Amino acid sequence: MTLPDKHASTNVMALVAFGLSLLSFFVAPACLGGIVCGHVARAQIRRSHENGDSWAVAGLVIGYLMLLASVAGLLVFGGVILTFFGIAALT
Repeated sequence: MTLPDKHASTNVMALVAFGLSLLSFFVAPACLGGIVCGHVARAQIRRSHENGDSWAVAGLVIGYLMLLASVAGLLVFGGVILTFFGIAALT
């Protein structure tokens, strides 16, 4: 395994992945862009030996966590709405 060159540039896609994942705290669908860009960045980094793998991994972790939180929030919200409709149907 070769170590990245200290003078190699940082992969821009890794920084984009991290930025999109952080943006997903305010705009939930941005986590999907962060996940896709993170995987693309890791593939590019493996091929070109650029720096930025930690940025890509951080973007992936945050992106997947936000995706999980978004899906859980939708399930909880859906359950609450179904409960309200069930209560309304019984009254």
